[in-house]
Amino acid sequence: MISVVIPLYNKERYIKETIRKVLNQTFQHFEIIIINDGSKDNGPDIVNEIDDQRVKLFNKENGGVSSARNVGVEKSQFEYIAFLDADDEWLPNHLEEINKLITQYKNEADVFVTNFAKKYSEENIVENRKQDELKEGIVKDYFKIILKKGLIHTSCVCVSKKALLKAKLFDERLSRGEDIDLWGRLARENEIAYSPVVTELYLQEAENNSGGKSDITKSILYHFDFSSVTSVDEKKYFKNLLYRKYASLLKNIDFANFIKLMIKQGF
Repeated sequence: MISVVIPLYNKERYIKETIRKVLNQTFQHFEIIIINDGSKDNGPDIVNEIDDQRVKLFNKENGGVSSARNVGVEKSQFEYIAFLDADDEWLPNHLEEINKLITQYKNEADVFVTNFAKKYSEENIVENRKQDELKEGIVKDYFKIILKKGLIHTSCVCVSKKALLKAKLFDERLSRGEDIDLWGRLARENEIAYSPVVTELYLQEAENNSGGKSDITKSILYHFDFSSVTSVDEKKYFKNLLYRKYASLLKNIDFANFIKLMIKQGF
């Protein structure tokens, strides 16, 4: 059994279809935990209209996506947690593919990931070609891989509840990049099982991507626990993330503090 956690904040345009595509999965052993994070639109009312006992809505004051996901994990009843954003889409085989990974690799891994495609419109869906060379199985070096390509997207990952609780869930101090932070902490302590099968469509719209790079840089710079970075590949990854990839955005952050952190951690 799998608990599907969906944070909901002002997504009335998408939430009904998102839930419908979960209910239409070929693998049917799940519950859907929807956390209304203080929505100001009709999204919660739309959820309440869905007549399926597996759909459970919980309301909370607005606290951000990390707090919503964390409450979802706490409310979940099952051993494995699959995350889904309210405006992303699962293909019908998503949970079936996740279940295959769990069945085959549960004695080795606690994190299970499928491939995804980017959806710009109904007519424009682009597969994640950067991952074509990755084969099914245990990921050998997460940080080495993500120096060159993305591996985990929030809506295509499933994690054992015990691993999430041990990692202390999403860091609610982060306004952006909370997923990057958690995947890194999980990767240090747990094996990751991967399937190259595309099972999720990642919506690429303006409201989904506003302010991203600068906010992620600042969030990780000011809140990430750099003292936990130990491996060479992981250090290279954060150097790439904080300096090379976002070099043009350094004017938006405390440059002196950034350099001090980089030198202190041996970057």
